[in-house]
Amino acid sequence: MAIPVGLDDARMNVDPRAAALRQAERAGIGYVYVALVLAFVAAVPALFAREVFGDDWTVYYIYWTQGAAGVARVLWESAHAGFAIPMTLFVTLLNDTPDVSARLVGLACHLVNGVLLHSVLSRSSYTRRIAGLVTALFLLSPFYAIRLTLNAVYDFFLLFYLLSYELSYSKVRALRWSAPFCLLFALSLETLIALEPLRVVLAWSGPERWRQKLARLVPFWLAVAAMIVLRLTILGKSGHYAGQYSFANDFSITANALHAHLMAFPSGLSYAYSHGVALLGLPVFAAVTLAAIAVFARFSSTALWTPWLLNGRSTTNAMLLLLVLGAAIALIGALPYALTGVYGDVTRGESRLLFPSQFGVLILMATVVQAIPGSRVRAAVAGGLVAIFALSSAHDSKWLLYDGLLSSDMLRQVRAALLADPEPKVVKLQFENSHVFSFRSRCLGGNDMNVAQTILRDENRERSFIYTDYCGDFTDPHFVVNGNCPVSYLETFPCPPRRETWRYRAAPGIPRPDDIGFIELLTATLGNNSSATEGRGELMQLKDGEPAPVARAEYRPPCNRPGVRGAAWLLALPAPACEGAASGVR
Repeated sequence: MAIPVGLDDARMNVDPRAAALRQAERAGIGYVYVALVLAFVAAVPALFAREVFGDDWTVYYIYWTQGAAGVARVLWESAHAGFAIPMTLFVTLLNDTPDVSARLVGLACHLVNGVLLHSVLSRSSYTRRIAGLVTALFLLSPFYAIRLTLNAVYDFFLLFYLLSYELSYSKVRALRWSAPFCLLFALSLETLIALEPLRVVLAWSGPERWRQKLARLVPFWLAVAAMIVLRLTILGKSGHYAGQYSFANDFSITANALHAHLMAFPSGLSYAYSHGVALLGLPVFAAVTLAAIAVFARFSSTALWTPWLLNGRSTTNAMLLLLVLGAAIALIGALPYALTGVYGDVTRGESRLLFPSQFGVLILMATVVQAIPGSRVRAAVAGGLVAIFALSSAHDSKWLLYDGLLSSDMLRQVRAALLADPEPKVVKLQFENSHVFSFRSRCLGGNDMNVAQTILRDENRERSFIYTDYCGDFTDPHFVVNGNCPVSYLETFPCPPRRETWRYRAAPGIPRPDDIGFIELLTATLGNNSSATEGRGELMQLKDGEPAPVARAEYRPPCNRPGVRGAAWLLALPAPACEGAASGVR
C-alpha cells in the first residue's frame, strides 16, 4: 500500500531539534512511573499498623478530651497554628483510628507531591534534565520515613507549597493570585522557606525580561516576609512551649548540630542499604538490586533515558548551577535547627527534621548521577539507588507494623496489670532490647505509655502511671523526680508515693523483626486477640532484681467515653472492648 505523499513528506521533514526537545522534556519520565508504583506498594502495609507514638499521642489525647478547639489551642501555643487544620482533619476523618487516616492522607499527598514536583522541575531548562530522577529519589527517600505517622502534615504542607509554583503559571488570573496565599499557608511548616532558591532559579530561567521576573517573585517574597514576622510575633511559642528551642549561645553547639544534620546524607545511604539487606537478606537483596540495575540499563535509551549534564558548555554551566542550588537548599534547611542546637537524625523519629534540607541533597545526588558519561551507566547507577531506597521504604513499613504489634502487646498487658491493683503507683518499666524492636530506635516516653491507659482507665480508682527507664522521665527535674507524673506532657498529676519496677521482654512470644515474614506480621497485626490480659511478650515485676508474676484484671470502660474505641483499637483489645454507659461504670 502506497504511503500518501503528504504524509511521507511530513515524516521526512521532521525537525530533529523539535524531536530532541520533545525527548528532553520527557527525559526520565520512566523513573517517575516506577517510583510512584514502588512508593505506593512499599507504604501499603504500614497503613494497617496499630501505631501512634510521641507527640502524636498528645494530639489525640487533647482531641479526645478537649475537642478540636483544644487541638487548635495547643498547636497555636507551640507556634504551629497551621498544623491544626490537617491534624484536625486526620482525627475527625476516621475518629476511631486517627493514625490510619493520617497515613492514608499522608500517602495520597506524598504521591501527588511526586507528580507536582516533576511538573515543577520540568518547567526550567536548568532543572528539566534531573526532574525525573529527583522525583523518583524523593518518592522513595530514606531521609523521611516519618510520613507514615501523624507527621504526614509535612507532605500536606508540601502539597500547597508545590501548588504555589503550579498556580503561578495558570492561565486563570484568580488562580495566579491564589499562588502566594498557597505559599503563605504552606509556610505553616516554616522550614519550607529553604526551598525558595528553587523558585528563583525557575523564574530566572524563563523568557521574560528581568523586571517581569522580579515582579513574578515579589508576591512570594512578601508571603515569606509575612510568615517570618508572624512567627516572631503573634505566632511565637507561648504557654507550655514558651522558650522552647531558643537560640543556642554556644557556637560549638550550633556547629556540631549543623555538621550532624548535613552528615545525615551519608548515614542515610548507609541506613537505607543496611535495612534493605535486613528486609530480604543479603543474597536476595543483591539479586534484586542487580536485577534493577540490569533492567534500568536495558531501558536506558527509551523510557529511562536521561541526558548527560556535561554535554557542552551550556549544560556544564547548568550542572554547576544545580550543584549550587542543591547545596544552598541543604544548608538553609539545616540552619534553623542548628541555631537552636537541634538536628535531624535518619536513624530516629527526628528524620522529619531532615525534610527540607534533604531536597537539596536529592538535587545534588541526581546531578552527580547524571554527570556520569554513558546512558547505560547512568541508568544502572540510578537503578541501584532506586532499588536500595525502595527496599528501605518497604523495611520501614514492616518495622512500623512490627512496632505496632509489639507496643500494643506491651501496653495491653501493662493496662491489665495496673487494673489488678487498686493502690496507685508509679512503675518504672525496663524494656529489654528496645532499640532493636522500636521503630527507628524511638523512645517510649510518657505520652506513649500513659495516654491510652488514661483514656481506658477505671475512673473509680486512683491513677497509676508507668514510664520506661530510658526516656528521661525519671531524671528530668520537671517530671517524676519532683513528683510530677505527666500523661501527655501538657497535663501532669501528683505522683503516688508507691514505686515498682517491671520488665517487658518480647522473646520468646514475639520473634525478632528479621525473623518474622510480612504475611505473618500482617496477619498478627490485623487478627483479634483472644484476651485483654494476656499477650505474646513477657511482663514481669522485679522484686530485689528477681522476676515475679504480676496479677492481671480486665475492665471495660463506657463506649461513649471519648477516645475509648480508638485507644482500644490501638491496644488491640478483643471485642467487645467497651460497654454501654450504664453497664460500663462500676
